[in-house]
Amino acid sequence: MNKADSQSELLDFPPHLPLALRNRTCVYCGLALMPRDRTREHVIGRCFVPDGKLQGQWNLILNACRPCNSHKADLEDDISAITLQPDSWGAHGHADVAAIENGHRKAVHSRSRRTRKSVRDSGERINIHGSLGPGIHVSFQFASPPQIDDHRAFELARLQLTAFFYMQTYNSETRQGGYWLHGYHPIMTANRSDWGNPLMVRFMRTIESWDCRLHAVTADGFFKLVTRKHPLAETWAWALEWNHNRRLIGFFGERDPAQDIVNSLPRLEAKTVYQAPNESLSYRVETPLGEDDDTLFLVFDDETALPDD
Repeated sequence: MNKADSQSELLDFPPHLPLALRNRTCVYCGLALMPRDRTREHVIGRCFVPDGKLQGQWNLILNACRPCNSHKADLEDDISAITLQPDSWGAHGHADVAAIENGHRKAVHSRSRRTRKSVRDSGERINIHGSLGPGIHVSFQFASPPQIDDHRAFELARLQLTAFFYMQTYNSETRQGGYWLHGYHPIMTANRSDWGNPLMVRFMRTIESWDCRLHAVTADGFFKLVTRKHPLAETWAWALEWNHNRRLIGFFGERDPAQDIVNSLPRLEAKTVYQAPNESLSYRVETPLGEDDDTLFLVFDDETALPDD
């Protein structure tokens, strides 16, 4: 893990040891911690990544109140299980056999908050029935792997980002960290098969020259995070990757500079193939991202030229 000091120089932390803080306030809500409500919190949940992946690798451990810890654990449960599942074609973003088997077990025991069923039984189907004219009836069925509601994914991302920002601003004398000002502005979440869509690529190219303030990769790459600071504003861009499967992007800090960038991003257009008074069907073709074009979690030295668009 690397973080930037006040002069924007990246400082390295031992890659095989957790970073543990003895904070007095809850990392997530800021309330003063009493002994009965204080819990030790692993920011990257040990069960969020495949079993054993954090053994001998870094993590961030600090104190949180019991309600916040429970809230985050509930988010992690099914999001972890779902992001360890294969895509619609049965493919994983890695070749780790133990992690694949771990995903199968989690799918049985974890309950999707979206469907109220086990993750294994939470694949979704859409049935469309209609007519193209007199005597011509059509029927479509579409299936997808288990899905995560975006608002829950963005809430878990907010908690993880909050903890790392708290760590970056932590004062060992007061035993407290800080929180970013203004707001939290998530943009998009995408499965691996769509990491190359025009919006994700433009975001990646826009922020890659900004100062890197945090670069975190652990659990054999099953967790990745990067934050970069806007060159002229108190605005940070962030990106997360979970279990080689799901990416999330956005900003925190001042809203207007973030909004200007969002306004410049291309819109993702969907094509409508069927429309009726009470139902319709639209689709957008997903775009994968080539490995050679993927710079989202790379940090370049001053002497290293950024790749061309």
